[in-house]
Amino acid sequence: MAVKQISVRMANRPGALHEVTEVLKFAGVNIRAIDVVDEGGGSAVVRMMVDDPEMAANAFTSKGFDFTATEVIAIEVPDHPGGLHAVLGALREADINVLQLYSYLGRSGPHAILILAADKPEEAVAVLKKNWVHVFGEEIYGL
Repeated sequence: MAVKQISVRMANRPGALHEVTEVLKFAGVNIRAIDVVDEGGGSAVVRMMVDDPEMAANAFTSKGFDFTATEVIAIEVPDHPGGLHAVLGALREADINVLQLYSYLGRSGPHAILILAADKPEEAVAVLKKNWVHVFGEEIYGL
């Protein structure tokens, strides 16, 4: 039950992130989760989950942006002290490494939503479900 993450490489300079969001704005694509990381050497990467990954990919391709589309996992996490810790504990017990983790901009009732990438994604989904963690499918694009 993976969902798509769009990662855009960009120069780390004033206005670069504005240019990335402008492409999505004109394509009518809404950002649902976003993470910006300085990679050093004057470059950065923007990782995001959007409401229409295919449209975003087409828009970035047409504008010549350097991007990739990869699979990530969207999960519902209890929003209380220790909620994330319990989820991470289940992954640790299964020897699954979390490669990326960032917040979704919305909520699912009283729960937080997180986007994560793991070194063993199929195993991660199985472990999460076994531990009563709700894993979203494509319905996450419409939340």
